[in-house]
Amino acid sequence: MRKSIEERLEDIREDPQKLKRVFTAAWVVAYSMLILGAFIILAVIFTERF
Repeated sequence: MRKSIEERLEDIREDPQKLKRVFTAAWVVAYSMLILGAFIILAVIFTERF
């Protein structure tokens, strides 16, 4: 039987290894979005200026 979202979150909170993996994945995604946003902003600034 499939686990509900609540059960999956509970499993993640109880297992430190899974919690670390989820935290690392979330951090990498957030940091990647920050860098991508910076590149987009720089690209817009340089294309408008020149």
